[in-house]
Amino acid sequence: MELDQSTLAAVVGIKSIVGSIIFYVIHVSVPRISGIRLWAAASFSVGLASLFDALDISANPQLSAFVFSMLLVSGQVLFLFGTAQFVGRPFKRSTLFLFLSLVAVLTATWTLVFPDRPSRLLALTPIYVGANGWMAWLLWKHSRPHARLAYGIAAAIMAIQAVAASMHPFLEFGAGTSLPSAPWGIPVLVVIWVNAALTIAVGSWVLFLLIILQLVDELKAVAEREERERIARDLHDTVLQTFQGFVMKACAMLPESESALGNSLNRCMRDANNAIQEGRDKIASLRAGSSHAPPLHEYLRMAGEQTALPGQQFMLRCEGKARTLHPVVQQQLCAIGREAICNAFLHAHARQHEVIVEYGSKALVLTVRDDGRGIGAGDRDKPGHWGLSGIEERARLIQADAVLDSAPGTGTVWRIDVKAALAYADVRPRPKSSICTASSVE
Repeated sequence: MELDQSTLAAVVGIKSIVGSIIFYVIHVSVPRISGIRLWAAASFSVGLASLFDALDISANPQLSAFVFSMLLVSGQVLFLFGTAQFVGRPFKRSTLFLFLSLVAVLTATWTLVFPDRPSRLLALTPIYVGANGWMAWLLWKHSRPHARLAYGIAAAIMAIQAVAASMHPFLEFGAGTSLPSAPWGIPVLVVIWVNAALTIAVGSWVLFLLIILQLVDELKAVAEREERERIARDLHDTVLQTFQGFVMKACAMLPESESALGNSLNRCMRDANNAIQEGRDKIASLRAGSSHAPPLHEYLRMAGEQTALPGQQFMLRCEGKARTLHPVVQQQLCAIGREAICNAFLHAHARQHEVIVEYGSKALVLTVRDDGRGIGAGDRDKPGHWGLSGIEERARLIQADAVLDSAPGTGTVWRIDVKAALAYADVRPRPKSSICTASSVE
């Protein structure tokens, strides 16, 4: 059987309507994943347009052209807005209504002004090309690190649809001639038929794959939240309660008269109380996620001030505009920075300690340096000491580059480099950044 244009449109229409039903069922089952409802409406609109064109329901050509164009263009707009929601870059609802109203007015106008199909198609082509090109950019630009292949395939299909839409007017204008004989005829036919094949064979299924990957992320987030809550309960009911009881007993035994020993013990008790408070803050952040956690540079400033001993100098410098970090990156960098700071204060015998946090446009860079005794080859192999290995392991967890520059007598420099796409939280609107200030303790 010859696969003519009407048969092809009917196949695309049926597939799109089936896809819209599946999209809607997924939306009802998982309503917290954004954009799926708009994809269902878009797929249904495109399916109706294709079936209306294939079945040639109306005898009035102008009415048929209006209904077909209205449904198809509205579907493209809904697909665009649904994709923007899905990748976390949603438009305002008023903008969607404005776009749909504008499309309705333009489509009605063009249907009346351009009664012939080629001219009308040429007038509507910018909307088709723009919507598909915009979707391709959104999927490519805002893909998830662990699903780049799936997002890349979806973006490529959208890009092919945009190219095919731009070539359809050539096909219509060349309908009365021998199109393959034209120099551009064969490439146009190839792109259009490749697009048709991809639409039928793949089409919405790539979007279904993206939804599944998003659902997997949601399930992992739920599992991580439950695990954080369990750890928070265990920390509060065991370690923190025991530690607090010990501090209370120790405070009760402290001598009331002032002495060098008493002052040292009082300082230790103050540090212990600070540690208890920090533990409570950690438990609160575990239960509430990272939304209430201080910025990275503020956390490291507090860590340095609490750890500095008398005679040791600590400075923190923040470069660039502070930005919200991905929760996992925030957690690991806080642990890395605190470990590096503690090692410098406790083991390096250094006087100068400096921490630099660079919020760059291409990368987030954390630097911790001191002027101490440095790290020798044998320091890494000491039994029971896992600080250096722990820093490198945490860096690998967030796909960061961790570079240690140190030698005996030359001080130590840790540089942790995280790419911007992995470091910064993809939120919109972005929260206002705090002002970074340098701080020092002597």
